[in-house]
Amino acid sequence: MNPPLKFALFGAGGLAIAALVVTGADRVIERERTKAEINRLRDDLHRARISSDRCQGSLQTSEASLLDLGVTIDSLRNLVDSFETMNGRGVPAERYPAYLEVFDSYNDSVASWENREQRLRIAETSCRETIRGHNTLTDSLQVVLSEAGIDAG
Repeated sequence: MNPPLKFALFGAGGLAIAALVVTGADRVIERERTKAEINRLRDDLHRARISSDRCQGSLQTSEASLLDLGVTIDSLRNLVDSFETMNGRGVPAERYPAYLEVFDSYNDSVASWENREQRLRIAETSCRETIRGHNTLTDSLQVVLSEAGIDAG
């Protein structure tokens, strides 16, 4: 074989080997990038799950507390009503200080209930956003796993 032909064959072989190395390296880099993305999404998903669970737990506690306060308010309202219906002409003078104390407690409790109820609504909206973020991460992870050919079932 003549030297220019040998040189051309070696050159073509070298280019083919270089192309294979580059293609293989690209696959390895892509696989590592996908693995890193999956790990990042899993970590983010774990943190989002913790946030969602804490948020839901806090909402349940706040809601239970608000319901308890509602029971207290109903009891106070019943006491106020009983004072006001003791006799047909209103609260007797000797019972008026006790009536005012119950009435003030009732009014304070109603104001407290309204503030708590408003805070609960705000927290619920925030919690909904936290859960939405968690669900978005779940969807993103499933897409990446599916594209990587990994069964997420």
